[in-house]
Amino acid sequence: MTVLLSSTCRTPVRVATRRRISLRPTVELSRMMRYRGGTYSHTVDRVVFADGSCARTDLIRLNPNLQGYSLDFTGTAPNHPSCYRVGTWSALPHLRARACEAQVAWILRHSFPTQTTTELSRQLRVAGYPLGLANISEHEAIAATQAAIWHLTNRLDLDTRPLAVPVAVHAAGPVITFKFEGEPQLGGYSVRAKSDTGVSCTLQKSLNGRAWQDISGSRLTIGAGEGWHECRLGVGSTLSASSFGRGGRGYRYYRLITTTQGDTPTVDQIRFRLTGSRHYRNADRIVHLYNYLLAGAGQNRPETPEPSLMDTGAVAKSELVGPFQVPIPLTLRTTEDHVLVDTDGLPIDNTIAPGTDFYLRQAPGISAATLTATIPHSLSGRVLTAVAPAQTAQRFTPIALTAPANAAIHFDISWDSDRAEAEEGR
Repeated sequence: MTVLLSSTCRTPVRVATRRRISLRPTVELSRMMRYRGGTYSHTVDRVVFADGSCARTDLIRLNPNLQGYSLDFTGTAPNHPSCYRVGTWSALPHLRARACEAQVAWILRHSFPTQTTTELSRQLRVAGYPLGLANISEHEAIAATQAAIWHLTNRLDLDTRPLAVPVAVHAAGPVITFKFEGEPQLGGYSVRAKSDTGVSCTLQKSLNGRAWQDISGSRLTIGAGEGWHECRLGVGSTLSASSFGRGGRGYRYYRLITTTQGDTPTVDQIRFRLTGSRHYRNADRIVHLYNYLLAGAGQNRPETPEPSLMDTGAVAKSELVGPFQVPIPLTLRTTEDHVLVDTDGLPIDNTIAPGTDFYLRQAPGISAATLTATIPHSLSGRVLTAVAPAQTAQRFTPIALTAPANAAIHFDISWDSDRAEAEEGR
C-alpha cells in the first residue's frame, strides 16, 4: 500500500521545522578546569605580527588531558583555577558574524597535535615549502597554528615579508640604492642584466645612506647578452658590528653600481641572499606552516552538502506528517513514540537516500518531534569549544578544543495536531 496524504483536506495543516547543531565529544567531558599556565613550558614560542606587535603562543591545556587553541586574541587567562564548559561557535558573540568556523575546523584537523610533527613536515615538503632536512618542532607548529587561527578570528596578520626584500628601492642611472628593514648581512646577490658590450657590477654598503664602502668580493663581471648572474659574498664581508646576545649586524643601506663601455645596461631584477640571520622576522618553519594552513583552509570546501530537512509541501494529518526529503544520505532517529515510515507505510530502519519521500507517523496527542542525525566531526566543519562562565570584570579566552567530537544535527518539527484531526474529519 502506498501512503499518500489525502487531497481532500481543505486547509492543509502546515508544519514548522527548525535545525539545531550540537557537538558531542567522543569522550565524556563532565568537568574541565584551566589552571594558570607554566612559565617554562617547552612549547612556548613567540610570533611577530605585520603591525610590529608580538605575542607568546602555546597550547592551552585543560584538566583532564585536554588541549586547544585560543579563539580570541583579546581574551585573558585566569590567574586561579577556573571551570570551563563545552560550547559551540555560535555561543561566542565575537565570532557569530564571522563565517570562518569551517576554516578553523580544517586547521585543527590538519595541524598539531591532531597531526604529528613528522607528518606535518612531510606534508609541507610535498607542498613545496623549503623546510630543509629537519622536521618542524612542536613549539613552531603550535605557534603557526595559533597565528593562523588568530588571523581568522581576530584579523591578525603574521609578519611573512621576506627580510631579503628591500623596503625601498631608488634607481638613478647606473646606481640602484636599496634600503632594508633592520641591518641584515648579505650572503650574495643575483642580477638579471642585459648589455650589448658587457657590464661590471659592484655592491657597496652604508650605515646611513651617505658614506659608502665597497664590499669585498662583490665585483661581478657580466658578458654581453641577457640572463641571470650570481655573486657570492664572503663570510663577514657585510658585518658591521657584533654583540653578545644580539649576534652580528649588517648594514641598512646597500647600492649596486654598474659600469659598461657602451650604453647604460638594463638591470631589471635583483635578488639578495641573507646570511647570519633568518629569512623572516618569524622563524622560517613557522611562516611556512602558517601559509600552508591558511592556503588549505581557504581552499576547503565541504565534502558533502550541509545536512538539511526538505519540508516543501509537508503537511500534517491525524496520523502522518510529511512528506520530507534529505539532500544527502542520512540515518535519522526520532523522539517520543513517533515512527519514520516510507511511502508504503513501512518503518524505516536504515539510511534514507537523497530525494526519497518519507513520513513521520505521529504518536497520539503529540504535536512535535525531533529528528536527529549524527555525522563525523571531520565532515561537519564544526569547532568544539570550551567556554568559561561569564565574568564580571573580564572575559576568559574561549578555546578551540582538539578533542575529537561528533556533530549532531537536530530537526525540530511542530504542527497543530488538533487542527489536523479536525480538518481530516470534515
